[in-house]
Amino acid sequence: SSSVKGNEEGKHVLHFVAHTHDDVGWLKTVDDLFKGLRAEIQDSDVESIITTVVQNLEPQWADGAHRKFTYVEMAFFWRWWRGQTTEVREMVKKFVEEGRLQ
Repeated sequence: SSSVKGNEEGKHVLHFVAHTHDDVGWLKTVDDLFKGLRAEIQDSDVESIITTVVQNLEPQWADGAHRKFTYVEMAFFWRWWRGQTTEVREMVKKFVEEGRLQ
């Protein structure tokens, strides 16, 4: 029998946890990782990752109101936060209150 209600016998239910793992200071400086500089060492642009996540939590996207995301690296988040408008900050606070951004 299935351990998940409504699941058909022999089928698996997968749960994806959308999250980041951007090691602060790994391979490149914090600034290089945040801005996506020195791609020859590692291709990453943490600033764009956070911006894209926030944009995709907005309800105007097909299922944005149902999406959740876990962000761990506060050193990067703080840098991103400082550059945001009041409007974006209020939206992010709302996502946190709703449990959609953790």
